[in-house]
Amino acid sequence: MKRIKKIAKIFLIIFASLIVLAVIASTINNRIGNCSIKGEIEGLGTRLALVNGGNNSGGEIFFKLLLVVNGKFSFNVKLDKPGGGRLITRNMFFQRASGKPLWMRSKLIDFDIAPNEEIAINGSLRDYSIDYLITGNNIASESSKLRANNLHILEKETQLAILVDSLRFNNSNKTVLDSAQREFNNIRREYANKRLEYVVKNPNQTLSATYLGKQHKDTIMKYLPTLGENVLATYQGKILQERANVYKQTKAGKLAPNIIDGSTFNLSDLKGKYVVLDFWGTWCGGCVKGFPKMRTYYNKYRTKVEFVGIACKDKKSVWEKFIKREGLQWTQLLNNPEKDFEKLYDIQVYPTKIIIDKEGNIVKIYEGESQDFYDKLDELMQG
Repeated sequence: MKRIKKIAKIFLIIFASLIVLAVIASTINNRIGNCSIKGEIEGLGTRLALVNGGNNSGGEIFFKLLLVVNGKFSFNVKLDKPGGGRLITRNMFFQRASGKPLWMRSKLIDFDIAPNEEIAINGSLRDYSIDYLITGNNIASESSKLRANNLHILEKETQLAILVDSLRFNNSNKTVLDSAQREFNNIRREYANKRLEYVVKNPNQTLSATYLGKQHKDTIMKYLPTLGENVLATYQGKILQERANVYKQTKAGKLAPNIIDGSTFNLSDLKGKYVVLDFWGTWCGGCVKGFPKMRTYYNKYRTKVEFVGIACKDKKSVWEKFIKREGLQWTQLLNNPEKDFEKLYDIQVYPTKIIIDKEGNIVKIYEGESQDFYDKLDELMQG
């Protein structure tokens, strides 16, 4: 018994030492970078936090682990182009009825930052949100002000998300569930409209390019010409224009951009057969939830349709294990910054499913898990 206690004590000492070393290494790592972020969130307490971010055009990305002490934090990140990030801790998520975490944007800290900038984030933790403002960067500052002025909308969105989750978990009356879901969708649109109002009123502010980029593609095309030349000349404006050009080339009826993955896959070789491109990720709950139905349709039309899954923002090892565990039998590709199939089709929502006809033309693009996609597939196969 004494020997067991001695061994246990040694293991505890080793474990504690490893934690100390990890914290020291993390602290050193958090001082590396050309962008500085500091702040204080009252009520956040002392706990570990994760920070991840980068930019959406194949530049620098970052992932940090840091210690928040009495709500205070300070860290650096490295960016070669303007980008942004998100800071999260365990007391920022809500709990689903199943016990799993529910992350909502009302209680997350998002920030915009550019190379060689310093920003400060200050605010307080509330029951359904974190109320904060950012200084030091005009885009981040303006964005945090709009968020703060409309925080009641985000809090309502969170409350409705919790309600919808509970109703689904308890198999509640469909009419009640549908009503709650509609209210949730409406409140999300209300916040999107607040951002669009900003775009209309501030065509010469760089933040307008950022906000417009979060809108539906048809809305982007409508309001892009209204932005000032000074905004279009910014990094954010150029990215938005690139996306608009991609959108023009990937509308229904257009020839689908070719996807080549080494010597193993060439989309153009599949002409003469219908093709479904499914952009997904192992991290995407909606994508994973939709696989049983996708598997059913694969088995149903496998001789008539070539199903192609394209995993995005995934590590190869995680992707490979997931495919093996789930038994995904159709063609699977892994996107990466060099291939960038996401950018080729301007994928902003996951999952995104694209139906391509026998001539290689795009039939339709479906964003999010949608019954309409399966109905269209049935219509084409039975036509």
